Amino acid sequence: MSSLKKNIGLQMSYRILTIITPLITSPIISRALGAEKIGVYSATQAYANYFMLFAMLGIEYYGQRSIANTQTRNERSVMFWEIYAVQCTASIVSIVIYYLSAFFWASTRVTIMMIQGLWVISCLFDINWLFFGVEDFKTTVTRNFIVKVATVCCIIFFIRKPSDLCFYAFIMAGSTAISQLLLWTKIGKYADFQKVRFAQLKKHLWPIVRLFIPMIALSIYHFMDKTMLDLLSTEAEVGYYYAADKIIYIPLGLITAIGTVMLPRISSIVGESKEKTEKLLSKSTELSICMSCAVGFGIAAIAREFVPLFFGDGYEKCVNLLVLFVPVLFVKSLSNIVNQQYLIPAKCDNQYTLAVTGGAIVNLICNGLLIPQLGSVGATLGTLMAELSVLTISAHCAKKEIHFFRMFSRYSYYLLFGMTMFIAVRFFDLRLDIEQPIIRLLLMIMIGGGVYSILCMTVWLKVKEKSVFGGILNSLSKKGAIRK
Repeated sequence: MSSLKKNIGLQMSYRILTIITPLITSPIISRALGAEKIGVYSATQAYANYFMLFAMLGIEYYGQRSIANTQTRNERSVMFWEIYAVQCTASIVSIVIYYLSAFFWASTRVTIMMIQGLWVISCLFDINWLFFGVEDFKTTVTRNFIVKVATVCCIIFFIRKPSDLCFYAFIMAGSTAISQLLLWTKIGKYADFQKVRFAQLKKHLWPIVRLFIPMIALSIYHFMDKTMLDLLSTEAEVGYYYAADKIIYIPLGLITAIGTVMLPRISSIVGESKEKTEKLLSKSTELSICMSCAVGFGIAAIAREFVPLFFGDGYEKCVNLLVLFVPVLFVKSLSNIVNQQYLIPAKCDNQYTLAVTGGAIVNLICNGLLIPQLGSVGATLGTLMAELSVLTISAHCAKKEIHFFRMFSRYSYYLLFGMTMFIAVRFFDLRLDIEQPIIRLLLMIMIGGGVYSILCMTVWLKVKEKSVFGGILNSLSKKGAIRK
């Protein structure tokens, strides 16, 4: 079994790349395509995402969990091909229905809808769950790194004007399909080909469906925001929401990378040792809260200066959206701990389903009430209410085994540090007499990062082994003493 620290490091390194690439590409895309074209891209991609959902069912989590629980290569091989047979069947059906619906119903967007279908086709070849299940994150990270760099280069060199929308869609969807195909060159390392009979698939259908139900609910408030904005508001509002959503999900991807690594590890120990499980979850909680508070309050502090510099003219509304998205970032990082790092590994599928279904219902109601009046602001508020509902329900369902809110409260001081950083950045900004926007923004980031780091270091050095970071600092100080 691979080192947990190494796997987290690999996932973090890739997530850092995913942070850097949008910082390069988003200004190019926002200026080249404009808010309305971005709105078209976002709405059509959201439509394709529904079919991706049906193509993958609940296999991402079910497959990862099932592979993690296998003991031998033969057992793993049989498990893989049985689950993949279900995925293959669902993917082919989804691809056919998607293209038929796109051709007959999307009369004004047929071309881009055909291209977005590559997202659905990529599901046919998506076997990331096999590699995550055996904790081989190096293979997936290496592949993703190469494809991501190639994608960025294509965007830089070829996306220049609004008419390049379809080519941009092809770059994004095509790169994903290629990325999935590359994994098949490594499959022989972990699984041998096995013939599969239909009778063998029946045992997987109900567990997959049980995880598919919450996937449907999750999709409602992940993709339905853009769909309802497209129906109840304007393409420009979709574009504003997509731009802000994309920025806030950059750090969220870094934070939730912890959950990707923790799921197979906790799946293998959750039934053996409650103490070990709680210890791992506590460490993960501190990491998540520390990062989400730093990034969230940091984004809110610099949003007014960041948006016009990053997106260009015409995206002023994104300032308020980014500020509203900050609590979404924080709450969602906590939900990831409860759901992806505990309920799913512990096979509490009914509780997980209840939580995300409740969130979906809240999101639909809020969107229906708020979007017609507030547009993208209403969609953001709907997302926040949905995420709060999911966190509350899932934590309540898990409280018999683990008191998550008590665990979260142990690290509430990071919220205070984040607020202090926010106040410090805004205070110094009022007194910075610098006209160059880039230099001004960099100074604000340095001030915020410095304040947050000093506050954290003060606590880490005091609590030492009680904190993940304190333990690291303590180990480093001991090594330094030994060398001397």
